[in-house]
Amino acid sequence: MPRSPGRTGTAWRRIRTRVLAESRTCWICGHGAADTVDHVIPLSKGGDPLDPSNLRPAHGVNGCPVCGRKCNSSKGANLTAPAPRASRAW
Repeated sequence: MPRSPGRTGTAWRRIRTRVLAESRTCWICGHGAADTVDHVIPLSKGGDPLDPSNLRPAHGVNGCPVCGRKCNSSKGANLTAPAPRASRAW
């Protein structure tokens, strides 16, 4: 299955590398070791696929090493990030 426009090619790889070089802190859960880039405004909602101001580091399919969350997947095509989970029930 082909990937969405803006997530393939040299331009995407360069911008992804640049975003991750600036920070590896996931914008969704706040933990380090982000391994992918998330579109703040999803492409399906009109977000620019290659605009650096629309991209943030996030945890991908491997999940966060601290909370285990797959942040980018949990956000999906929503315009806001899901609320962080508590570390334990209070």
